[in-house]
Amino acid sequence: MSENQRKLSGLPRVSHVNPRPVTGDLSGMLAKNRGVAPSPQPHVEQPADASEPKPAKKAMTIYIPRDVYARARLAFNATRTSESDRTWSQFVEKAIVEEVRRRERLYNAGEAFEGVDAPLSPGRPLSDD
Repeated sequence: MSENQRKLSGLPRVSHVNPRPVTGDLSGMLAKNRGVAPSPQPHVEQPADASEPKPAKKAMTIYIPRDVYARARLAFNATRTSESDRTWSQFVEKAIVEEVRRRERLYNAGEAFEGVDAPLSPGRPLSDD
């Protein structure tokens, strides 16, 4: 097939001579020009057992040695499916819960410690053991 016999197809050529027509007044798209409409209520699917609400979560920042952090991440990645860990946060939570239980058994006859949950004192550790 020669060059002259080929038919070009696809998008039409863009002509710079005739600019695109203006769509119209777009000022209504600006948030400040919109009327206040009631926001639609999203459909929230209730869990099967709605009587037990999820416990509130608390974000926290900790500082640990890099080697401990690396070991923990490696253990998490290697065992996450076997241990059914959905997230890194769940893995860390399970580790904290296990240490709390150990201390409760050792120092408080297996009972939860009582008292006021006051903020921990900031600052340097007492020693670098």
